[in-house]
Amino acid sequence: MAEPIQASDIEEICDLMEQWGIAEVHLNIEGSALDLIRRTVPVVVPATGAAAGHAVPPSEPSAEITEEELEYICAPAVGVFHLAHRGFPHGAPQSGDQVQAGQTIGSIELMHVPNDLVSPVSGTIDSILTDDGAGVEYGQPLMSIRPYEEVSENEAGMLPPPG
Repeated sequence: MAEPIQASDIEEICDLMEQWGIAEVHLNIEGSALDLIRRTVPVVVPATGAAAGHAVPPSEPSAEITEEELEYICAPAVGVFHLAHRGFPHGAPQSGDQVQAGQTIGSIELMHVPNDLVSPVSGTIDSILTDDGAGVEYGQPLMSIRPYEEVSENEAGMLPPPG
């Protein structure tokens, strides 16, 4: 008979999941099941070409912006990608729409449970790189965002709000 799983065992498994970037672990030990699912925050990969591992060109290239100025929002887990259907003028995010940091832009559905995907930066959506309802892999680029230019607190009072 195997020893029961201790809290320290679960903590060690969770540490390994974090270290290796594993989103889920399913254990079956002598008829007892344990499912560990790690909730993650969106992975944002600055576009630096092939060195970043995500050399994905925008679907609608913009002449005034270089790829290095874009930020890519990548899938935090394996699942089905869904665009948000609230808070956007066209019912779902599109190229050219403005987003704020913390705004829900979509979700990744995993085992029929949607996990919100929020924008970590404020800016303008440059392109949607993955179709709504498509299966995605961990780290797969989903959309690119052109971040707003950062300004100091003194300058912020002198600029009109974006949009």
